[in-house]
Amino acid sequence: MAVTKRWLALFLIGVLPIMLSGFGSLFGSVMEAAAAAWYAMLIALVIADRKVTPAPSEISVVREIGDRFSLGVETAVSLRVRNGSDKRVRVMLRDSRPPSMPLSIGLIDPDEPVELTMEARSGRIATYSVTPKQRGKHEFGDIYMTVRGRLGMVERIRRIDAAASVKVYPSLAHTSQFELMARRGKLQQLGVRKTRLQGAGRDFESLREYLPDDELRRIDWKATARRGKLVSRQYEVEQSQAIIIVLDVGRTMLTEIDGVQKLDYAIDAALLLAYVATLSDDMVGLLVFSDQVHSFLPPRRGKIQVHAILEHLYDARASMAEADYQAAFAYLQTRWRKRALIVCFTDLWDPDSARQTIMELGSLQPRHLVCAVTVLDLAVVREAEQAVTTAESVYRKAVAIQVMDEREKAHAALAQRGVLVVDSPADSISIALVNRYLQVKERMML
Repeated sequence: MAVTKRWLALFLIGVLPIMLSGFGSLFGSVMEAAAAAWYAMLIALVIADRKVTPAPSEISVVREIGDRFSLGVETAVSLRVRNGSDKRVRVMLRDSRPPSMPLSIGLIDPDEPVELTMEARSGRIATYSVTPKQRGKHEFGDIYMTVRGRLGMVERIRRIDAAASVKVYPSLAHTSQFELMARRGKLQQLGVRKTRLQGAGRDFESLREYLPDDELRRIDWKATARRGKLVSRQYEVEQSQAIIIVLDVGRTMLTEIDGVQKLDYAIDAALLLAYVATLSDDMVGLLVFSDQVHSFLPPRRGKIQVHAILEHLYDARASMAEADYQAAFAYLQTRWRKRALIVCFTDLWDPDSARQTIMELGSLQPRHLVCAVTVLDLAVVREAEQAVTTAESVYRKAVAIQVMDEREKAHAALAQRGVLVVDSPADSISIALVNRYLQVKERMML
């Protein structure tokens, strides 16, 4: 229990008669008696206020949170309060949220606790919103509750044990948007041509009208002659092919683009690819590594596998370790010997590490079809294209041009070894990767 600021202010008022007690014996005696009476009254008020104020144990607080949090997505957190006493009460609540979850607009101010006035035997809900800024496991702490006395003289404080761990998953905005657009038949608005989802393979399915991007070998000339317009053959999508997502979480993935690590962009793209692959009934696997292999999921079908990949990636962290591609691919070769599309998220900005990466990716050919995925930093592109105005700008432009030149050489070297390359700005890397996957399916490259 603690006294309030109001009580302390009243306590200081009692100092005045004590100070005046030094002026004359009779007057001083009166002032001393007045001060004694004043402090006796304050003590009585504290005792009375404590008696008429419900005990904190009669008030329960439970935090309610959703099943999962998503990176960058505003999520509500509720504090359910129940006054089990037969008295009216005022309570103040302060929740202990993870530092990585800044508050959004809500009832709880970052610096002030929320205050609720509750009638006897009643309940209230205080809600606030947080926006997670980091993936992984995070901890909510205890809830601190202060019960204000009805006379405003005392405060009764209680710490409620409410520690809880929550998982912050990568944002599935791209996946949800893809699914919504697919249902509406508007995938082209995302940059995905709908015709690519209709399938192409080795088994004939049906005929359809020719589309501008169809290959000439798909034209059915007999049907074209009969109908008087170009007609293309439609083939069944080849299913049960293996796609293995290989994710480098070494030092090069620590680089940030617009305040977001490259690793986060890579994870978003990987999850969308895994989801789209399940639509074709393909098998999807995962390998996460840096200087050692952190996790491996052998390729399997179905959305359950997508959720398994999500569980492996939600707390993936890039480190300063140098990625060991040779060891990672040796590990992969011992655990998956069948042909697969190896989609490797990597970075080629560092010329020294890029040479080793290119050699190791090329070594997987021709047993596997390999695709290297890199995130393009538009800031470097802008630096390379900027006008020169100062000595510093000359230096910055020269560095940017050199970096871009090394990057282009690395991509050319990969192409010479038969490795596919997806290089796209961060905001479009997911769709660019999906289009490449669909292209592989359409051209029967796997």
